[in-house]
Amino acid sequence: MPTTAHAKNPLSPSAILRSLPRAVDSRPIWAQLNITWRCNLDCAYCTEYDNHKNHVPYETLVGRIDKCRDLGVLHTDLIGGEPLLHPDLVRLFQDITARGMTSGMTTNGFLLTPDKLDQLLEAGLGRLQISVDGVRPTRDAPKSLKTLQGKIDLCAGRPIWFRVNTVICDETLDQVEEVARFCFARGVGINFSVVHERGRLRRRLNNSRYLQKIRWLRAEKQAGQPVSTPYFLLDYYEQTLMGVPPAWTCLAGQKCFYIAPDGGFHFCAHVPAAADFAAVTTADLTRWDGPKGCERDCGVDCVAHTSLPFSRLGAVAMSEIGGRLGAVKTAVLGLRLPGLDDAGGKRTSG
Repeated sequence: MPTTAHAKNPLSPSAILRSLPRAVDSRPIWAQLNITWRCNLDCAYCTEYDNHKNHVPYETLVGRIDKCRDLGVLHTDLIGGEPLLHPDLVRLFQDITARGMTSGMTTNGFLLTPDKLDQLLEAGLGRLQISVDGVRPTRDAPKSLKTLQGKIDLCAGRPIWFRVNTVICDETLDQVEEVARFCFARGVGINFSVVHERGRLRRRLNNSRYLQKIRWLRAEKQAGQPVSTPYFLLDYYEQTLMGVPPAWTCLAGQKCFYIAPDGGFHFCAHVPAAADFAAVTTADLTRWDGPKGCERDCGVDCVAHTSLPFSRLGAVAMSEIGGRLGAVKTAVLGLRLPGLDDAGGKRTSG
């Protein structure tokens, strides 16, 4: 069994302390490194796999990990496709950790076993996200609670930053609350992502059902449940879905970026490559700090999460303060004096 010392949690005090210079410099916080085209599933909404292609060779990936370190990346996530399919996955986490970075992985979880998880933790895995779309599997959305609840139980309580991500789409809107409650019962953090098309939320705008789920998640967070989505990102989703998105500047390309299997350097996975990653310099990162032109209606929550605090610090602070005050209010209103019932506050016998 791995020990806490081997789990390089990117939310640990030491990791957060190392990240403080990123608030004022032009270097990146995190990178997503796509290590394989292949996936064992065929989710209808996903555009990030191609089973006619193969894994990225190990030597190529080590070179890209070295490049991430040289550019100042603090955290590298391995993604796919399905990263658990890559035969050198454990070695890659060892390589990331050996270069002083924290590491993570986003997976559909189907191939995760106790032995594999122990190996990954020993190698330095510090962040793990499993994607669960609904309660019951469908052909278009097979990542379900029914098929993955054992995998969630396997990961719950491990010394890592572990969360479940649920993509809200038309087919799963009525199921995501049940998924969340399952996670809450285990103390597992959950995040809701609104399904997008090539990064855009246009077809979801002014959809009251999507807004209801975002507002429900906020209420659960204020009630003390382990919701990993910050209040400012919940506000961003709500405003954008209502058709009044806030003005902000995407800092992808500087504070975060995506490396495609073919070596392309992308601001995110949903826009064309801006350069060959092997040729990117720190000077390039400095000049990619301006608007990208696709901020409006953006649904790439990891990029918005990273960029909003830099471009809207005041609004982000107000969102977080407001959310926490709401949590205090919820806690206070939730108190019941002895002898008062829940219905009307009338004193009961005894």
